[in-house]
Amino acid sequence: MDGLLAPIGRFKSTGLAMIMSILSSMISRASYGTELGNMEDVPKPGQDGHFVAAIQVGAFEDVRRFKSRVDRAIQQVHQSQLAPRFDRIQAPGKDKFLKQEAYRKGGIPLNATRRTDLHQVATDFGVDVASYASI
Repeated sequence: MDGLLAPIGRFKSTGLAMIMSILSSMISRASYGTELGNMEDVPKPGQDGHFVAAIQVGAFEDVRRFKSRVDRAIQQVHQSQLAPRFDRIQAPGKDKFLKQEAYRKGGIPLNATRRTDLHQVATDFGVDVASYASI
């Protein structure tokens, strides 16, 4: 189990994980659970599904109050006791947010293969890439 996500909430977390998997797979006829493969073999390509929901918070709650409560919940996460061998606790999405901010400021880093691929696509579509050669 070392290195795997630890289950939380007992039966509630199982139910939450199961309903999210059902919504992201069975509605779209994608693979569910082990139908997609397992941790040892390569997953079956093209059989994974996704679920996206949009909720208009203002239809249920004052948006400012909602945001304030979410901020407090995040503060509670940050104030939680650290597990051994950890130096911080982050709310979900924080790493992605920080990376997005870094990319906005400094650009998105591309390895040589990606740069070559993009150059080829631009050339194929007749884009003059000479002025971008140093990027």
